[in-house]
Amino acid sequence: MAIAALILWVLTASAGVSLLSSGRAARGAAAGPAQPADAAGGPDHPADAAAGPAQVDDAAAGPARTAGAPARFAAIPLTEDGRPPPVPHAKVAAPPGEHPLLQFSHPALALIGFGFWLAFVLVHYRPLAWISFGILVVTLSAGLSWLAGNALAARRRQGAARAFPPRLIVLHGLAAAATLALTVLTALSAGHG
Repeated sequence: MAIAALILWVLTASAGVSLLSSGRAARGAAAGPAQPADAAGGPDHPADAAAGPAQVDDAAAGPARTAGAPARFAAIPLTEDGRPPPVPHAKVAAPPGEHPLLQFSHPALALIGFGFWLAFVLVHYRPLAWISFGILVVTLSAGLSWLAGNALAARRRQGAARAFPPRLIVLHGLAAAATLALTVLTALSAGHG
C-alpha cells in the first residue's frame, strides 16, 4: 500500500507540473510577445559595459597608491566622502492573484513530503510516514489557499481568461485527496503491523 501511495504521489505531482506549465503558458499568452532587449542599451547590456574592463585596466596602470590608502581590488568605487554609494532598494509587488510565497511553498513542500514518504517506503520507519502526512496536510492547505487566492483575483478581473484550466485543477485536487487518504491508511496500518 505504501508503494501505491508513492505512485499516486508521483501522479499528483505530474498533474501539478502540467497545471503549472499550462498556467504559465496562459499568462504568457495574455501578456503578449516579449520585446527583445536592445544590445546597446538593454537591461542586460548597459551602454557603458564595454568600458568597464578598460577602466579597471587603466586604474591598475595608474599612479601608485599612497601609503595610507587601503588596497581595494575589485571593489565598488567610493563616493567623494569615502563611503560606498547608496544601494537601490527594489520593491517587489506581486500583481493580484499571484502569490510568490504560495507558488514556491506548495511545490517545495510537496517535494519534501515526497522525500519523507520515499524514505518511509524504503525503511518502513513509522515516524517518517507521519512526518510525511503532516507535510502533506500543510501542502494541501497551501494549495487550497493558492487556489482561493487565484479564484478571488479572477473574480476581481472578470473579463480576463482563467490562468489555470479547471479540468487540471480538479484532477490535481482529486489526486491530492486520494494521496492524503492512502497516506493516512498506510501510516495507520504501519502502526499495527
